Amino acid sequence: MSHRSLPHVSLPSQEVVELVRQSCADIPEGSTLLAGSFYRNLFKMVPELREMFADDLGPQQQRMADALLAVVRYLDTPDEIAEYLQELGAQHHRQLGVRPEHYPHVGRALIRAVSEVSPGWTSSMSSSWVLVYRWVTAHMLAGAEEAASVSSGHRRTH
Repeated sequence: MSHRSLPHVSLPSQEVVELVRQSCADIPEGSTLLAGSFYRNLFKMVPELREMFADDLGPQQQRMADALLAVVRYLDTPDEIAEYLQELGAQHHRQLGVRPEHYPHVGRALIRAVSEVSPGWTSSMSSSWVLVYRWVTAHMLAGAEEAASVSSGHRRTH
């Protein structure tokens, strides 16, 4: 996937990245605690999104937890993680029908979920998550946009 169609959204500072990492430090690898909280928050905020997912959220929660913790872990390699995020955005567009207007709800649900499961949560962590999520969203939306243009037969040339 091409990075050229991205709006200019810089990876947040190392200090911001470290605060995001600290917020996830006590979440065990493979834990679905965060994902469970995320989906509860998301469906409470936007109940109609529930129909996008299978009745059994277990596998989806595991994939979400694994993806989120991987993104947080690899923020030091922005080019690699950006490519992964673009692929993830394309996949979510194709398989789940995720649209750009869903992303703000996802961000609010995600930040609320992290605050609920992170014992040392601070307002600085909240601000840091907003910045990182903005960067993540830019890459996922670029992937979704490219997937949409390919599926409609209008692949963009750069």
